[in-house]
Amino acid sequence: MNAAERLAELHGAMDRIRAALERDEIESIQPMMDAYDRAVREFCTLDGAAALQEGVRLLHDRQQETIAAMRDRQERLLGLMRQQRQASRAMHAYAGSGAE
Repeated sequence: MNAAERLAELHGAMDRIRAALERDEIESIQPMMDAYDRAVREFCTLDGAAALQEGVRLLHDRQQETIAAMRDRQERLLGLMRQQRQASRAMHAYAGSGAE
């Protein structure tokens, strides 16, 4: 497989990672990221990879967008976790006060 074909596969892999994130299939993302990382490393060693600068730049931009989406999701989940802790503390305080 030549470098251009491998780069096209990397773009497809990034599409699948982003789609899994959008479908909230969090458990499937880590193995996909591991495989993607290995594929990127292999791509970088291929003859002709350096000549595909525009495609690599586009892939890099897509990676950064996906990372930003992951961080956004993480922040939303952390916010929900904080709300849950506050609700739990309020419930325990209410239950501990003997209110009926």
